[in-house]
Amino acid sequence: MKINIKNSTGILLAAGVFVLSACQKMERPELKELILDPDPPAYNELKSFWSFENNLEDQGENKLTPESNAVTYVAGVKGQGLQIGDGGYVLLKASTDENVYDNGYIGKPGDTLAALGSFTLSFWMNGVGPVQGGAQGLFSISNSAEFWGNLDLFLENYDGGSEAFLKIHMFNAGVASGNGEEWSEVKIPNALNKWTHIAVVYDASTSKLTVYADGAATGINGKVLGGGNYGKIKYNNFNGMVLGTHQFQTNPSLTNHGPEGWAKSFNGALDQFRLYNKALAASEITNLFTTKE
Repeated sequence: MKINIKNSTGILLAAGVFVLSACQKMERPELKELILDPDPPAYNELKSFWSFENNLEDQGENKLTPESNAVTYVAGVKGQGLQIGDGGYVLLKASTDENVYDNGYIGKPGDTLAALGSFTLSFWMNGVGPVQGGAQGLFSISNSAEFWGNLDLFLENYDGGSEAFLKIHMFNAGVASGNGEEWSEVKIPNALNKWTHIAVVYDASTSKLTVYADGAATGINGKVLGGGNYGKIKYNNFNGMVLGTHQFQTNPSLTNHGPEGWAKSFNGALDQFRLYNKALAASEITNLFTTKE
């Protein structure tokens, strides 16, 4: 039997046209725009930052929610600053909530205040001198199980005119020996009755502490803590921070102790308050001072 090639070819071509025509007439669902979740923000070493521009917004990565008592806004070193009144403070409670970032990403910070490792605390202060009537709290990272916090900065009662007597208390739960408490103090000439930039820098890689005033290192310059084995900062029982007073002067107290008669709120104003989990270099501290950041 012979196959008619011409007829077979015609049939195949006709079938192909029919199939192609049928495919072309099929209705397909419309493809909608694919919406992707926002990318996580770039890692930010600036954990918390307050510029005090008529608000208490934390512009750093942590975005802590504030509660304030007896504070007002005044002219600062850059824009507005925060005036601490009698018994005044800003309480910043620890939070487990997720943050909503500028790009819409929702998530927790990359690390926590309870495990800073290294740190830099940078701020401007305009305190009334001499400091009298009690020790004035500047900043505390709380330890709910102790009288003193994990990190405390305060101005000691001192009849030194415009000279500030700064004391720093640190506790590091990460010290292997268990002896993680350190006290440091320094007198800073001409630091009161004007805006003065203060920076406290701890470098975990060297276990060294340095305090700067107006961009220059003070008498605490590369102080070695824990015999060089102080290491990475880790805080126990962290439940918040406070600006402008001691951790035990808030209501309710952040610690296991109530208010003390010798302890007072800072008598002055604060501005550009920054907390990093990084030991900033001397050049970076100088830049914060010269740019009034």
